[in-house]
Amino acid sequence: MSSFIVKMLKHYLQWRWLIVAAVVGSALNIINQYDALFGTAEIHYPKLLLTFAVPYLVASVSAWYSVKQ
Repeated sequence: MSSFIVKMLKHYLQWRWLIVAAVVGSALNIINQYDALFGTAEIHYPKLLLTFAVPYLVASVSAWYSVKQ
């Protein structure tokens, strides 16, 4: 498992994964927490972090598998 993590961290597409996570995560946060971001509701921080983490993981794992094959 540790070799998988090392390969993920050294992979040259890592910055693309961050960009995908930032764009997709921002869009999803605006959709999911619109009232909290622009209204009076409270922001749910765990949901906010997961909304950025999931696109990052999906983009990084799919890119790693496509390069691996």
